[in-house]
Amino acid sequence: MKILLQHVRTQLYLRSLVNWTPNPGEAFDFRHSQTGIDFARDHALPGVQIVIKLNSCEDDAVFPLPARAAALHSRTQLIPLAH
Repeated sequence: MKILLQHVRTQLYLRSLVNWTPNPGEAFDFRHSQTGIDFARDHALPGVQIVIKLNSCEDDAVFPLPARAAALHSRTQLIPLAH
């Protein structure tokens, strides 16, 4: 299972803070949904949703994030995306 952030309009997956990819296999795996939610909020990423990719199923579970959740944090901090 992978926990990804996806831009709703472009359908691209977050690879790093400044890079997006159409390939979910190249996307950053947050491992926990709360980590992805916190990252979107902390970096004020608008228009993103959590996508849970299950290894055994072609259907993904998609959870849109409220627009105001990303706006709650006004200061952007750059942190490396590493496990």
